Amino acid sequence: MTVANAVKKLTKSGFEVTGSEMRFSGRNGLRVVEFSRVGRDSDSIGCIKVRSVNDNDDAQSDYSAGVWCDNISQAIRLALQ
Repeated sequence: MTVANAVKKLTKSGFEVTGSEMRFSGRNGLRVVEFSRVGRDSDSIGCIKVRSVNDNDDAQSDYSAGVWCDNISQAIRLALQ
């Protein structure tokens, strides 16, 4: 899926999408859907994750917040539960 399509899907589902050149996130109040561009020259997305708003990764304790998803549709369904 392309970055533009993922942003469009998230926006249509009620998420407020922000992002930079490589990392993007959509927030709906309770959950955050994060994804990144596969490569600098690529328009495909990968590393799709859903987490709670106040739950963050912690590198010191090797904690990864959230759930990894296969596609953006799965992430949206999980975030809206």
